[in-house]
Amino acid sequence: MKRVKNCITYLAGLTDVGKNFLNVSEVKTRSIINACGEQPNISLDSFLVIGPNIVPYGLNSMGADVTKLDGLPYYGDTACSCKVHEGELADFVAQDIKFDWVIAPDEWITYAATEDDQKQMLSLISKITRKGFFTTVKDYKNMYANQRYFEEPFVLRTDTGDAIIVRQRDWDPADRQAWTQKNHIIHGEELIKCEPVRRRTMYFKQLAKFTQDLGATSFRVEKQNMYKPAFSKTFEYVVCIKF
Repeated sequence: MKRVKNCITYLAGLTDVGKNFLNVSEVKTRSIINACGEQPNISLDSFLVIGPNIVPYGLNSMGADVTKLDGLPYYGDTACSCKVHEGELADFVAQDIKFDWVIAPDEWITYAATEDDQKQMLSLISKITRKGFFTTVKDYKNMYANQRYFEEPFVLRTDTGDAIIVRQRDWDPADRQAWTQKNHIIHGEELIKCEPVRRRTMYFKQLAKFTQDLGATSFRVEKQNMYKPAFSKTFEYVVCIKF
């Protein structure tokens, strides 16, 4: 059995970046930045994108000033010709660097071990955001029981065989909001185990309360159009927050 640190990085490396890639990246990006009726000025505004996702490629294709943090180094054999910050989110606060828009999709706020960690993550965001913060979350409160344990498998077609990712949530019996994310990829005849990650749910009212405590002036959830990560069949709600 092969082991990798990050499933998304592995799948991105297998992706055949064809002529439709930039169009797909722009569509997924617009599903976030145009949520809640927002219309960022692509040519003038600055963007920070957090996490291993496709959004920096979409923004870069549109001609935006984009910086990525903890992002994907490559998509297939394509690199994003955007700015890259190799440090931590707290570096921007320490250096008094701000962005017009901060984007943290793919349930970024759930990648935390404790509630205090989540509050600290949001506190940093509130200090570096000028115009708005976009993130995405699932509706864990109204999720069907079977969906709480497994996500629908996703299949990536590649030249070296199909890559199927299976995602399991191993819930903590002592903490009903915490789980260990266990992901596996079946690539051709090979089984690949991704490094387990400790995660924690974030509910809409909880996120609203945490950000309100940090001085948020607006909290909206996009109800019409949802966002779907590149390697997933599960949709997520886009949340738009202003501080």
